[in-house]
Amino acid sequence: MNTEFLKNIFREKKFRLSHPRLLIYQELSSAEKPLSPQELYQKLLKKKRRIGLTSVYRSLDLFESMGIVFKAVNGSSVKYKACESEDHHHHIVCKLCGRVAELDFCDISSWSEKVRESTGFEVTDHQLNFYGYCKACKS
Repeated sequence: MNTEFLKNIFREKKFRLSHPRLLIYQELSSAEKPLSPQELYQKLLKKKRRIGLTSVYRSLDLFESMGIVFKAVNGSSVKYKACESEDHHHHIVCKLCGRVAELDFCDISSWSEKVRESTGFEVTDHQLNFYGYCKACKS
């Protein structure tokens, strides 16, 4: 996700893209694997970025609510990954190594209809995550 697109998302949602938030997002988006808030904080410290751990947690919560990062929970481990796709998508998480892959398809319209019929709810949004073992871990 490029910086201009990130700025537009913040503008649309009426949030301020502060310099610390931008630095946190840039660090997370350049990471090769999902990071815990503490790992992200340590990476920022090593680069002499003076951002508090509380700011990292708050920013990650905000980013997740905006749909620009994915929160992967595996037992007591919580890690975050910047979403590469700007469109609606889902994720699959390796239960062993924590690798996250984005799925660029979503065809659950029949499920949404079943949910509406059985509950009376109007479905406006959904989140669907898959868990399993990546090629490297399943052997």
